[in-house]
Amino acid sequence: MKAVKSNPGIRVVVASGLKKTPARRRKLFPHPITINPERLGGTPTIAGTRLPVVTLIDYLNDERSIKSFLEDFDGVSDGDVQAVIQKIRDALEEGWLAETVDY
Repeated sequence: MKAVKSNPGIRVVVASGLKKTPARRRKLFPHPITINPERLGGTPTIAGTRLPVVTLIDYLNDERSIKSFLEDFDGVSDGDVQAVIQKIRDALEEGWLAETVDY
C-alpha cells in the first residue's frame, strides 16, 4: 500500500500495482463502491482505495470538476469515477436511494 496525494485532512491509500490498466483494476475490484467494516468504519469507498465516495459527491456538489477531483487524488481514474456515478444512477433507477411518499 502507498499513500497518494490528497486534500488536507484526507489520506488516500491505494494498493500497490493498481495504477495498471483500467481493465486490470476492474478485474481486481469488480464493484465500483465497496464497504469494509474494518476500513474507515465501513464508510463506502471507491474500490481499491480508502477514498470515501462522499468525497466525490462533495466535489461535485461544490461545483468542482471531475478533472479537478482526479488531479487531487492520484489513485483514482476517470473510469473509477464514471463507474461510481453509474452505480449511484443505477441505484436511483432501481429505487434504492429514494423514499416512497404519498404527496
